[in-house]
Amino acid sequence: MLLRNRWRIFRWMLFGGALAALLVIFKPPQYVASASFIPQGTDPSRSGLAGLAGQLGLSLPTSGQTLSPDFYAQVLRSRMLLRAISRQTFTVPEMGGRKRSIQDLFDIKGGSAGEREERAVRQLMKTVSTSAGKTTSVVELSVSTRWPSVSLGIAAALVDAVGEFNQMTRQGQAAAERKFVERRLATAGSDLRAAEDRLQNFLQTNREFARSSELSFQRERLQRDVNLQQQVFTSLTQSLEEVRIREVRDTPVITIVEPPSVKSIPESRRPVPYTVLGLFMGAFVGALLAFTSDAVNRRRKDGDIEAEEFAGTLGQVKGEMLGRVRTLKERVRR
Repeated sequence: MLLRNRWRIFRWMLFGGALAALLVIFKPPQYVASASFIPQGTDPSRSGLAGLAGQLGLSLPTSGQTLSPDFYAQVLRSRMLLRAISRQTFTVPEMGGRKRSIQDLFDIKGGSAGEREERAVRQLMKTVSTSAGKTTSVVELSVSTRWPSVSLGIAAALVDAVGEFNQMTRQGQAAAERKFVERRLATAGSDLRAAEDRLQNFLQTNREFARSSELSFQRERLQRDVNLQQQVFTSLTQSLEEVRIREVRDTPVITIVEPPSVKSIPESRRPVPYTVLGLFMGAFVGALLAFTSDAVNRRRKDGDIEAEEFAGTLGQVKGEMLGRVRTLKERVRR
């Protein structure tokens, strides 16, 4: 059966290869902008709880859990960041230095403002790709569009956005920790004053405590309590100053390995792989049609009414398609 229909399969094979080649040839050139960075670890300074635990002889982690590079790779393609990028405008030298929004560049029209923004976000997801190194912790970003300046602008905007996101996240954590330390410091101050009051009352009522071993023991116990509360109060005071500094710190929290840059030549369109794929797809379609035609013809010979109706419907569709092609040719000639 395949040998009988070899020329049909061959024609479909040529059609698939030619169609794939044409799609590749007329595909607009794509310019890729790339950047890479390393997210810094969290602040290594001791937090309020870690400092307090150290004063009490306990061992607690002094730095928060560092977010993985995969997390930042996902953040770069998150809807939150891409939605903010979709609202920006870029100066496009390739268009005479005109300012164009993402929706204009991607020719997004029709629908409500929310629908257009959603389509712009989806289009940005297609143009942005990320990867994260497992051993190096380097996060790589690439943006591919038809305009070198737009690719570069989107890449730079994404790097800035992820830096701002990281900084806001850390400042928010520091603010929450500051509130906790302030509450704990107020409690520690009350405990310290209560311990000092107990020691003061003891000294006022027992001026000759040195002559009694029991009174001396009580005095030492009260003094140890005051010393412990002083250490807790001092540790929390230092921690409060640390978190206040972290809350307002605006130093960069990512290390740029490769600043955003764009290649001067477009990406390769890879015509050969796509053409070969088109040839295989055309051969597959031709073989599938050959099997279908052979099965329908066998059933028609056996007198199957459904097969006759199916063949008639296919003939009508084929006739309509050929008629439209002839009409189109006549319009072109005119």
